[in-house]
Formats: sequence, structure tokens, C-alpha cells
Amino acid sequence: MSKKYLMVIANYPDERQEFFEKYMSPRNKEYAKLHNYEYLEFKDNLSLVRDNPTWWKFTVVKDLINSGELKENDIITHLDADMCVVKPEHDLMTKKSFSYVIDSGNTHCMGCYSMRINDWSNNAIDMILDDARYDKLIDLESVHEYFGTTSSF
Repeated sequence: MSKKYLMVIANYPDERQEFFEKYMSPRNKEYAKLHNYEYLEFKDNLSLVRDNPTWWKFTVVKDLINSGELKENDIITHLDADMCVVKPEHDLMTKKSFSYVIDSGNTHCMGCYSMRINDWSNNAIDMILDDARYDKLIDLESVHEYFGTTSSF
């Protein structure tokens, strides 16, 4: 039988950690309980990847898959530590292999995603974490279709 997990990574070097502990963590735990998620909270022993903590969103999941904790058809939903679920009655779980948020500013936001563990999502994680692919694309410039500006990956 597949399981559902709610994962939050909170590793702040300043007063934001205290705010997370006091307000966000208890709210996340309530949300997880309401929707029958196992709550996973990571705060310690995380090494930076590519000099940026944002990559933990996928390295931690990859480690959970490799350790056998996450299994085929399990669902993991990730929330950034500074995100708050305003309407807890709504479940964030995906019915697809992968879903993510487009925020109120119409930006694609990886701060909240949900993933069903399967061949497709395993491949997606591998591509996201592939250093050769990252190095190849990091300085590739692309044109923003609306604004006409260019930027690199």
C-alpha cells in the first residue's frame, strides 16, 4: 500500500528558524494529520548542493528513494518552510506523476510540489540533479517571450 508524505526543509541560520518552529511547524503537522500524511521535517545535517539550499528539495527526495523509505507509488508533497497553507481543507496531493504551483504572480514556483514515485518522477529527479546536464545548461541564455529580455538558466 502506498503512503503519503509531507516534506518540509527548514534550515535557517537566523530568526526565521524560530518563527518556523513556533508557527509553521505546528501548522504543517496539523495539515499532515488532517490529510493522513506522514510528516517529514528536515532541519539538520544538510550539505549545500551547487552552493544553494534550493537543491535539497530534490536531493532529500533522492536520498529517501535510495534508502527505500520512499517506494513506488508513494506520494511526497513538498512545501517550502516559509509557505503557509491557508485553506487546510484542500489536499495538495497530486493525482499525476508531478504537479507544482503557479503562484498568484503567475510564476512557476517549485516551493510547493507533489510527486508520485514512479519511473517518470525518478527520471525527472535524476535529470534535475545531473551535474553534467546542469553544467551544460547553467549559462545557456534564453529569451523571455513576453519581455524580450535574455537570461541564463
